[in-house]
This record gives sequence, structure tokens and C-alpha cells, in this order.
Amino acid sequence: MQSAALHGVTLAWTTEDGAPDLVRELGLDEGIGQADGRGRIELVLRRGGASLDADPSAEGYRPSFFHGIVQAYREPAGAPPAFLLWDRKSRILVPEGASRIEAFLSDEELVPGSARGSLEIALSLALRARGLFHLHAAALVHRAHGEAVLVVGGAGAGKTTTTLTLASAGYDFLGDDALLLEDDPLGRPRLCAFPRPFHVGPAALSAFPRLAPFAGPTKSHGDKRDVDPKRAFPGQARPTCLAPTLVLHPSIEPDRPTMLAPLAKAEALGNLIASSGGLVIDDVPGKTEHLALLTRITNGARHYDLRMGRDLLADPSILPSGIDGLDY
Repeated sequence: MQSAALHGVTLAWTTEDGAPDLVRELGLDEGIGQADGRGRIELVLRRGGASLDADPSAEGYRPSFFHGIVQAYREPAGAPPAFLLWDRKSRILVPEGASRIEAFLSDEELVPGSARGSLEIALSLALRARGLFHLHAAALVHRAHGEAVLVVGGAGAGKTTTTLTLASAGYDFLGDDALLLEDDPLGRPRLCAFPRPFHVGPAALSAFPRLAPFAGPTKSHGDKRDVDPKRAFPGQARPTCLAPTLVLHPSIEPDRPTMLAPLAKAEALGNLIASSGGLVIDDVPGKTEHLALLTRITNGARHYDLRMGRDLLADPSILPSGIDGLDY
């Protein structure tokens, strides 16, 4: 059994019958932080068969939520509480409050990468009971004064472009797309890295040509390429940082010049909630604590609507210059 630390939690996993090592594919095998008594999550990855194609609702499972092709179900009536994740080919069972996740993986995927995405969702559900809450966002840290910048937005909003722009300007980074939130020992919100490669599209690669040697092949299900951030930006990766004092909410508006405009905190909180899928799932643990963390992060930061035009890709230095002009 292999193991790695993830912000105080011990992840231990095995692969059986030639099943793919999805933990390694997620980039979690190197670990991050120390295993300091926050508990242990075991993952068993097994090769499954054609029976996994059957809709779990025929077995009494009840639909709960969905993310792309991944459908989540709750346990059948009378069974122990659990989530079942299904991408139409593979199944992952996440018992509520338990420390063992079982994945039954098919040789096929209708959408490439869906099994790996299912396991990331399964882990995010299990980590909630240990005080770690998933957030679809990027985070960076200004080296001169140590203040954190959070970048919040949905798919295609420009989080990776913002991350590349600021990292190229010397900011440290936690990640470009996924983070974990927690309370630190002093009761302050803290951002935690969720290790994974940057997913970079062709326009961003053209704007940052020095990243090309660090980019993998084009993915079969899109035009993005994985970039190893630790090789591209050596010495700039951070495992954690305290709550941000600045939050950027990007959107891409190619026909307008790039601009920053203040954003009301009520709208900012709505964006943070929209990037925290666990808050809308029935019966998921830690909803009150998760919402409290998001509220404290919102109230403790200044928020700006970042409208990104073509001029940013032509001259990425305009973004850090604009941010440095803001009063942290």
C-alpha cells in the first residue's frame, strides 16, 4: 500500500487487477504538508467489468447531484449512508464518515478523464469530514509583502491565465484551479494547495512561449495541455497561505481593454459559493463550517471584477502593474 500526506490527512491507496493509479494521475502521490493526526483515508482502486454500465438507480440508489458526466447518488433506503459516483462506466463508493473509498474502474471512459475527476470529487467529499473544503479557484502570494490573492471563477473564466501572468511576474502560487480551505490552529481561514498540473490553452501558451518546453501533449478531450508548475516556476510553489486580502473575479472580454473594477461583497460571496459545489449537496457534512469560512474570507478581503481583454495576452505585465496599484 502506498501513502502520502495531504495537509494532515494520510492518503493510503492500492491498485488491484491492473487498475489505473488515479491517485498518481491526480498528482497526489508526492504528498503535500505533513500527516499530523488528521486521520487516514484509504483508497482501493479495482478493475471493474461491464456491469458498471448499469444505472445505479435501478438498484435503489437515489440521484443527489451531478458534475459534467459524473452523476452522484445517495445510498438505497435502509443502507448505510454513502455517496456513489458514476460516470456511466466506472463507480466510486464513498461511505459517509468512513475512511475507505472503493473505486471500480472500467477500461473505457465516455469522456476522457472522467474517472480521475470522479475520484477528485470522492476525495473532496471525504475530506470535508476532516475540516478541508474544496474550492474551485486559484491562489497566489505576493513575494514582497506576503499578501495572498485569490482568483475565483468557473471553467473558462481566466483563472489559469491570471495565475500564469502573476507567477511570471514573480508571485508564488498554490494552484491554478483547485484549492482546499481550512481553519488554521489559531482559528483563521487558510488556503491549502491541491497539487495538480496547470491546464493551459493555446492562447495562453502563445502569450507565455517560455512555458512550451514544460507542456505535455494536447489532451484527447480538448485543446489544453498540462504544464508542470514546479518546473516552469521553480521555487515558487507554496503549500499553504493565510486568507486573501485581495480576491479577483475574472471574466474574458476579448473586445474590450483589460480593467479592474470594485465588486460588491454580496456578489463576491455569491461567486465563492458558486465555486464551492459542496454547499448545494444535500446531507453533505460540514456545510455550516464551509459557509462560515467563505463568509470570513469575503469579509476580510477587497474584491475586484477583472475583465480580461486581448491586450492582456499581448502584454501580460499590465495585470501585475494594475494589481500593484491597488491598496492591499
